[in-house]
Amino acid sequence: MRQAILILAALSILIPRSAAAVERAHLHVSTGISFTAIIYRYAIEKGLYAEEGIEVLPVQAGMLPGIQGLAAGNFDASQILGQGAAAILRGVPLKIVLVFDTKPLNWLYASKNITTLAGLKGKQIAVSSFGAALDQMTRDLLAKTGLDPQRDVILRALEPTPTRLAALVGGAVDAAVLNQTDSLVAKRLGYNELLFYGDDLEFVTAGALVGEKTLAQRSDFMRRFLRGTLKAFFWFKSSGKEAVERVARAMKVSESDAAEAYKASLRVLSADGTIPLALQERMIAQQRKMLKVERSVPAEQVYDFTLARGILKELGR
Repeated sequence: MRQAILILAALSILIPRSAAAVERAHLHVSTGISFTAIIYRYAIEKGLYAEEGIEVLPVQAGMLPGIQGLAAGNFDASQILGQGAAAILRGVPLKIVLVFDTKPLNWLYASKNITTLAGLKGKQIAVSSFGAALDQMTRDLLAKTGLDPQRDVILRALEPTPTRLAALVGGAVDAAVLNQTDSLVAKRLGYNELLFYGDDLEFVTAGALVGEKTLAQRSDFMRRFLRGTLKAFFWFKSSGKEAVERVARAMKVSESDAAEAYKASLRVLSADGTIPLALQERMIAQQRKMLKVERSVPAEQVYDFTLARGILKELGR
């Protein structure tokens, strides 16, 4: 009997991870297509998570329901950081553990008769849910251009981004905040680009957000999940032609449009999936101001790149 046990133990060491029990990770992704979703999709399709013994199941949901689901334990991670950071500042025990972007990849498009930002006065602008990253950024940009977001314009919360495009095309709103895919459509239809958010703002919107409990109690699981994600992130940054082909298929656009979208993505990506302390503090300060949080919030309460930095060393980054 003892010999049989020893043989089984020895065999268990030789069994590859892929043959062992696979852990599932339920990932909250936003509705619509973005480069963030493409990064996660690539990691799934190329087996980067499978190599880590994880089966990632992406589930599309709105920003707020997704964050609520993460906090309740229905998801293991979320790609949404703006709404996630807002939840943390309100006391929800979550942590940002990966950051894909340092500038927003969003555009403000207006109806064909509005050619300047001044022309938005008294008009309706479609943003995401109130308090989310896009809403905060839009308010900041409008203020910088001399428009009072509380008095000069009417902000409407519409999700997801295709809904905002439909509202613009249908005339229900006069302007809309759009992502890569829908900005290409708006451009082709003759609507006017008033702002590219990445030219004027720093803001982290996408990456990986997880529960503190998961991070503490399932650190090995999270390490493997983040390792697969980081491998996909670096692939996206460096693959060029293959990434453009995948963007074209995912967004259902021409390769020339996909190349334009990919080029814009590269302008906003973080260097290695983390951000420096100074940027962490600026992000917290912006959101504290927006949410009217008066208490001091240290960066380590919102961000934790411990696992990510360990993985980066393993990957030689």
